[in-house]
Amino acid sequence: MNPSTLQKETEKKLNGAAKEIGNAVETVSDRLEKFSHDAGQQVGNFASEFSERASEYVGTSRSYIKENPIQAAAIAVAAGAAIGCLLTLAARRR
Repeated sequence: MNPSTLQKETEKKLNGAAKEIGNAVETVSDRLEKFSHDAGQQVGNFASEFSERASEYVGTSRSYIKENPIQAAAIAVAAGAAIGCLLTLAARRR
């Protein structure tokens, strides 16, 4: 085999390997793009569902407060007192 033929064979093999690497990179890129898209959709769905549930809880809370204003105020006072006590205890331990 003469040097010119050897050089041509080497170029063919290198070009083939470069094409295979290029195809593999495209495949990985396509997979990453799909994964990113799917993950974005899942996060969007989760955020939407979370927002809907939060809205339901807010609506339920508002209804309870309107129907039971005295109990709601008592619960708020008790919660505030409990949080105040916890913060006071935490501040004393420092």
